[in-house]
Amino acid sequence: MSADIGGTFLQYGALGGIALLALFAVRVLYNRADEDRAYHRQRADRLEDELRALNSAMREQYIKVIGPATEAIAEAIKALDAARRETR
Repeated sequence: MSADIGGTFLQYGALGGIALLALFAVRVLYNRADEDRAYHRQRADRLEDELRALNSAMREQYIKVIGPATEAIAEAIKALDAARRETR
C-alpha cells in the first residue's frame, strides 16, 4: 500500500516527491514525540512511586519523634511553671 501511495505522489513529479518527504518527516517526528511521551510518563510514574515511598518513610519517622517531642515540651512547660512560681 505504501508503494502505491509513493507511486501516486511521484506521479506529480517534484511536488509529489516533496510532499512524500514531508509526510515521512511528519511520521518520524510523531514517532519521536510519542516515544518521548511514553518515556516521560514512565519517568513520572517512577518518580511518583519514589515520592510515595519517601513520604511514607518520613511519616514513620515523624510518628517515632512526635511522642518524645511532646513529652519534652510538657516537661519544659512544667519547668517554666515551676520557675515562675519560685520568682513570685
